[in-house]
Amino acid sequence: MSLGNWNGLLPKHEAIKEMSTDELRKTADSTKEYACVLAHGISGIGNLLACTASNGETGLSDQAVTSVGWMLESMGTLISNLVDTQAAAEYHLQAKLPRA
Repeated sequence: MSLGNWNGLLPKHEAIKEMSTDELRKTADSTKEYACVLAHGISGIGNLLACTASNGETGLSDQAVTSVGWMLESMGTLISNLVDTQAAAEYHLQAKLPRA
């Protein structure tokens, strides 16, 4: 059995091409919003890791660092794909808008 992938939840390029103008706007806006939220969250996790690691009394366990590292790798890939989805939606939205 293969594990699911965050990126499988995003619309494929073919589906984006077929979206209405309203759907393209919503897709572009929501993917941009989610990418920003995830990026800020990862930044916060980095700050917490740095502060915890520099604490000589408790520090960090190897298991915690490994788990966070794998999660950050997965989230980084998701952010990249969210940005790609946003770009594709905006590209197709511009193509559908009437030219002035």
